[in-house]
Amino acid sequence: MSGHASPRQTNWIEQAVPLSVVDAIRHVVGASNVRTGDDARAIDLGSNGTDCAAGIVVAPSSTGEVAAVVRICSQNEIPIVPQGGRTGLVGGSVSRPGDIVLSLARMNRIERLDPVERVAVVGAGVTLEALQSAAFEHRLEPGIDLAARGSATIGGMVSTNAGGVMAFRNGVMRHRVLGLEAVLADGSVYSDLTRVVKNSAGYDLKHLFIGAEGTLGIVTRVVVKLDPSPRATATALFGLPSVEAALQVIHLALESDTGVLRAAEAMWTSYFSLAAAAHEWSEPSVPLDQTLFLLLSLGGAREEALREDFERIYSEVMERYPEATGIIAGSRRQEEDLWRLREDTGVLY
Repeated sequence: MSGHASPRQTNWIEQAVPLSVVDAIRHVVGASNVRTGDDARAIDLGSNGTDCAAGIVVAPSSTGEVAAVVRICSQNEIPIVPQGGRTGLVGGSVSRPGDIVLSLARMNRIERLDPVERVAVVGAGVTLEALQSAAFEHRLEPGIDLAARGSATIGGMVSTNAGGVMAFRNGVMRHRVLGLEAVLADGSVYSDLTRVVKNSAGYDLKHLFIGAEGTLGIVTRVVVKLDPSPRATATALFGLPSVEAALQVIHLALESDTGVLRAAEAMWTSYFSLAAAAHEWSEPSVPLDQTLFLLLSLGGAREEALREDFERIYSEVMERYPEATGIIAGSRRQEEDLWRLREDTGVLY
């Protein structure tokens, strides 16, 4: 039989995933929320160039729609790759032809933020930055922070058990989740949207999904514990001769009577020198010849008092390690510049 095949017939994506499956999914989520071919490949591929190699991206808007899509794929033995903000660096969101990418991007609603309960109920597609901004209006914070805050989603952070710069104090994502909702492989829904810490009733099954990378279920909604945010912060950078010296500085900061240690990040000189050069950063009081560099953040009631505490810490460190160097950020801009050295690693590649 001769003749020209239509674009629909020759589309390599639809050869990999049966048209009947694609049409069934379109019926569930709406045709505009199923992207194929060039439309799918035009999506920001994130950190891995093959994140959207499946060639079909489905974006449901509710737990019910996720469950329906999963049931269709289960019945037709179509693999699903759940995706959040595609900021992961370990290849957890990589897909291939024959798969279906299920994006949680449309599930980006903060459903509840209660300043009395100090909890937030959010869709899996809510970004960390969006939750931070909403919580900050009530002088609260989710107790976790990382450089990809603008694109990393809460669902993805739960699925990867993300940590970040506050993990040493507040724990990783596992310690910030009070409850969650997830769609299992057969399309059934596990729902435990507990909003209290004091819950000792039976098995705590939510922990099976936290850190499971979507292998046991697709997280769709999350209850996040919120903490009071400090009225002021201060940042200091120390150049130190050894790991022992860094631990001593951290110990002194933890014993502060003025503030609480919010973040502590150590950087080897090879990384720090590279980051400083990439950002064109230099500071006469912080030469780049130290063994390692330690970035600290204190939170408390008054910024001036926090800076004075850093000066005390620096004096005590200098008594024991005369070769130590350091700088205390004198403004919000300088504080941001210091943290950019640790967070904005994209300029290094």
